[in-house]
Amino acid sequence: MKHKQWLAAAGWAALGSSAWAQSSVEIFGVMDVHLNSAKSGPTRLTRLEDGGSAASRLGFRGREDLGGGMYARFLLEAGVSADTGLGTIPGPGFAFTRQSYLGLVAPWGQVDLGRMYTPMFNALFRSDPFGMNSLFTTLNLGYATDAQPGLSMFAPRANNMLRYRTPDASPLLVDLAYAFGETPSPNSNNGQIYGGTVAWNHKDFFIGYSFQNAVAGSPAAPVASPRTSRFQTLVGSWQALPTLRLGASYSSASVNQPGTRDSHLAQVGATWNVASNDRLLFSVARRSVEGSDRKQTAWTLGYDHDLSKRTMLYARWLQSSNAGGSGVSIANVPVIANSGNGVRSVALGVRHNF
Repeated sequence: MKHKQWLAAAGWAALGSSAWAQSSVEIFGVMDVHLNSAKSGPTRLTRLEDGGSAASRLGFRGREDLGGGMYARFLLEAGVSADTGLGTIPGPGFAFTRQSYLGLVAPWGQVDLGRMYTPMFNALFRSDPFGMNSLFTTLNLGYATDAQPGLSMFAPRANNMLRYRTPDASPLLVDLAYAFGETPSPNSNNGQIYGGTVAWNHKDFFIGYSFQNAVAGSPAAPVASPRTSRFQTLVGSWQALPTLRLGASYSSASVNQPGTRDSHLAQVGATWNVASNDRLLFSVARRSVEGSDRKQTAWTLGYDHDLSKRTMLYARWLQSSNAGGSGVSIANVPVIANSGNGVRSVALGVRHNF
């Protein structure tokens, strides 16, 4: 449940009560803490950690009705480590680095400007029972660059982004975004990220294609001939039964560097509502690189129990393997490089939305 928060008397005096007759500001967030027992090779650790079900955050969002079916909106969202109170992304300072954007919504669609999720991240979110923003999602294998020298890590968010989306009510989803690298010439393409999604969004199923290109370099470290990393995915989800939803995705990652082969990531998952307040979740994913024995497989089993509409208890059991002497980490568990060690992680946690 969300609670509308109106500005205090100082804001009324500064901005005038007439503006507040048309606009509102809302505070929202997530607090998520879990107790985690993890193992990888000789490494064992027990810790209290954030983000077992969803990354903790604090945010502000607001909107103003402009008439004619149009309104302005903004969102500021900061990551918080619930176990320490420090900020995240990159942390430990507190900043609105999860999302920070301003936009307009109209009958013809939505335009937003700022820092936000990329279209491909939102598409993958639709297939993932664990919702992407979790330590225990198997789709975290999609951030790996093992056996792909020169590949940039997949970017779930981008700065300086201009984004257009079709109206929420439209079954045809078109989601296009371009993030300016803001690097001066002659290397002005450094740091650019661009991509899009085309999908059919129905109540009972979702199917779509998404891509994302990321150009290496930055204003601080420009590259004369930057590599471009390319990510693509086919995504689907289906409400097979009133209590069962299935999801799947097939993704690839490549970079225009001679000698670097493409990787492929296949994932399937399911959410089963076993009772009105209880859900069973499962996901399995496998990442492979063409011409390489280095592969990773991960699976997660989860159980959620709702104590209320806002508070949930959960359990997670994740295991991953690293074939061919690879050493990809998952769930923030340290893995010795090139060791072939896998990961096992078991967690019990609580999540509260406000």
